[in-house]
Amino acid sequence: MALVEEIMVDPILAVFAQTFGFSVSLLLMTAVNYVFYILLGFIIAWILFSWFPGYPSSGFLQVVYDAVGAVVNPIMMPLRSRLPALNLGGFALDLSPIIAIFGLYIGRSLLNGIIIPQFIQPITG
Repeated sequence: MALVEEIMVDPILAVFAQTFGFSVSLLLMTAVNYVFYILLGFIIAWILFSWFPGYPSSGFLQVVYDAVGAVVNPIMMPLRSRLPALNLGGFALDLSPIIAIFGLYIGRSLLNGIIIPQFIQPITG
């Protein structure tokens, strides 16, 4: 029964790949890379904004500040609530951006290195 299903699915996938002219797995890998770099840029911007604690004075910077916070705060707030700041004498070091960046690297590596090539590429071609 599985052989019959496999024979019927393969021509459909072949037509799909030929019709659109791209590989679905390559498209997914590219999308994962774009999301990774966009989130990495937002986290770096959030780190830079945290060095200047005052709310931005110009309207444009307020919009950028709010947009960065809207993207990064759902990622950072659970980490900040579970990880205490590292007290180093006169200042405290927040480790949550470092953990978030490592998590992004691990997620991208798992998706692009294992999940997409091993599980999605054999199905989509």
